[in-house]
Amino acid sequence: MEILPVWTEETTVKPYETDFRGEWKPTCFFQGLQLAASHHASHLGYDYHELLKSNMAWVLGRMKLTILRYPLLEERLSVHTWPRGFQQKIFFMRDFFILDQSGEKVAAASSAWLLIDVQKRRMLVPEKLDGRLPLNDGLRALDEELERLVMPKDLAEKRTVQADYSMVDIMGHVNNTRYVDWVMDCFPFEHHRKHRLAWLQVNYNSEVLPGEQATLAAAQDREDPSRWYVQGSSLENGSKTFEAAMGWRPAE
Repeated sequence: MEILPVWTEETTVKPYETDFRGEWKPTCFFQGLQLAASHHASHLGYDYHELLKSNMAWVLGRMKLTILRYPLLEERLSVHTWPRGFQQKIFFMRDFFILDQSGEKVAAASSAWLLIDVQKRRMLVPEKLDGRLPLNDGLRALDEELERLVMPKDLAEKRTVQADYSMVDIMGHVNNTRYVDWVMDCFPFEHHRKHRLAWLQVNYNSEVLPGEQATLAAAQDREDPSRWYVQGSSLENGSKTFEAAMGWRPAE
């Protein structure tokens, strides 16, 4: 079988994936990207179930999505994804483009993944992974690296969330795409009527387990009013569960 260094996944915007405008929700962008990444990993020989036999799994460490246009209900899209080497010697990098049927770019994204020991919940060095991933030298979706986020100190608490049944995935913790829902729900409906998300970066710091609670706090950038920050903190131990930065643009 030919090994494909770049994977293409076809998808269609479904009714339950749309918001009040009939547009693809930000969470669904993240879900579509990660489904394509999972299928490509399986194609390259790193299927979830095969890795699990060696007590290993992929976890998402960071992701940044830039949205150029919001696809509409029943619109057909293609997600293109590829591995892109390493960052800081621990992150497996993977990039994405989303294209519409005419070949126009709808969104671009970059992600950083960690390989973990499932039982110990500890990070593993890339050398633990047998084989070799395509490097795709020079092929980048975003002209930037995924770095740490510097959060403001004047974050204001917005809400408290609990890790209930619908949020927990096969890894036994809140699925990373649900953090996007948490971020979006920190903003009132009127804000969403007047704005659209232009870009979003989420850095995942620690997992939220079933039944645990997290507080969400947000702040607007003092120098750039289009930029906001949201941080999740565990009510159990006070640790930061995730950090997010985003930019908004006026709704047309």
